[in-house]
Amino acid sequence: KKCYCNNCKYEFSVLTGTIFENTHLDLRMWLYAINLVIVSRKGISALQLQRELGMKSYKGAWRMMQKIREAMAKDEMKEVFEAIVEIDETYVGGKPRKGNKHDEGESNDKFNKRGRGTSKTPVIGVKERNTGKVHAVVANKNKDGKQLTGKQLFKVLDKVCKEGTTVMTDQFSGYNILDRKNSKNLIRVKVDHNVVYSLGNGIHTNGIESFWALLKRGIHGIFHHISVAYMQQYVNEFCFRLNYRKENEAFEKLVRLAVL
Repeated sequence: KKCYCNNCKYEFSVLTGTIFENTHLDLRMWLYAINLVIVSRKGISALQLQRELGMKSYKGAWRMMQKIREAMAKDEMKEVFEAIVEIDETYVGGKPRKGNKHDEGESNDKFNKRGRGTSKTPVIGVKERNTGKVHAVVANKNKDGKQLTGKQLFKVLDKVCKEGTTVMTDQFSGYNILDRKNSKNLIRVKVDHNVVYSLGNGIHTNGIESFWALLKRGIHGIFHHISVAYMQQYVNEFCFRLNYRKENEAFEKLVRLAVL
């Protein structure tokens, strides 16, 4: 339905400003798509969505998925984590095809390297022990071309953690910034994975590592390949789905975000 503003003389739709703006699809198809995204534990590909909705265009299904992820990104988490959180990083990307150059001047051997030092894209994640909620950010390079610096890691924690939160980390040197006095008075507790994975005393990062397993199974099993340019949107999707997995209002929550 078209609306008309008497002040600015501008004609607009009730969908203006929402993810449904300029859509040619029935809103019932959008709601069905939102439900499919919510109930699919490891995600749903645009190709599968196209088949489920009977759409003619793959591009239309892909655009719909991106708009839904855009709505998920509106679920801002700011200073909501407290008590105990776990922080860790993972590296997203696949093995390069033979003869394919991923990074100028870098060999395939470096791209294939596991863990820190790889050419894959790092993602930083924080998980709260009490609620099980997760916040994850793609770690883009700073102006000096560096990733996973202490300042970058602290910035992620600073956004979501309340003052005095205990932070479980591994022995990565980037987390040493937490050993010094900081503005949030965050307390670092670290586990040495070279010696023991967990002593059963609660000092571990198993929770965030289980999220990484889910994320990678979704990427490799459902999406197969993700462009770095869109990676944060996919990460947002997995975070949203995990954060509201126990709530009956997940569908209603996402619909509200979609119309904001």
